[in-house]
Amino acid sequence: MYTVDLHNHTKFSYDGSNTPEEIIENAIRHGVDVIGITDHQFSIGENLPIYYEYIQHCKIKYADKIKVLCGLEIGTRPTPPESLPRATENFDYVLFECLDDTRAIDFYEFLEWRKLFKCKAGLAHTDIFKLGERYGLDIIKILRDNDIFWELNTSGNYIYYYDFLTNEKKQQIIKESGIPVSVGSDTHYIAEYRKKQIRRANELLQKLNIPLP
Repeated sequence: MYTVDLHNHTKFSYDGSNTPEEIIENAIRHGVDVIGITDHQFSIGENLPIYYEYIQHCKIKYADKIKVLCGLEIGTRPTPPESLPRATENFDYVLFECLDDTRAIDFYEFLEWRKLFKCKAGLAHTDIFKLGERYGLDIIKILRDNDIFWELNTSGNYIYYYDFLTNEKKQQIIKESGIPVSVGSDTHYIAEYRKKQIRRANELLQKLNIPLP
């Protein structure tokens, strides 16, 4: 089985406890094939170039053991800085968080803003089915048309993940839609790494032939 984990925080985040190396080495120990570092954009601030270069160094350092990707988690409460699209154009991907929060940027405004990003983009820990109901939209079609992938967040903090594991109707909707789906542990502290949940989510997506980003 091919195992990916595209949502992890390090000391570059205000709430991260480990270095990027510790996160990566933990993933290696747990048999992960692809690890993504996605620290909080608002924590990094003006140090974004330093962060990017650091993760590039890690890519080279661990190239023979694991594939390392450089991502960024972008807050949407309120609208993020206008400089971010250009600042992240060489990143592997970005994750937008909390779009289903009532304090977040308006969804229509977000869709226009997303077009400015050249790298891949996904929605972190978002119940896209509820988001669609809230706006009265075919959210799956919108994600596909705007090249946005969806994350299954296995941290245990989001109910939508557990629902998707057992809801065959929703699984079929996502499968037929063709939108890519990522798996993310949302790790902030490696001692709490949820290996079984990461494997279960990856196994389900591969069983359903749902593509990764």
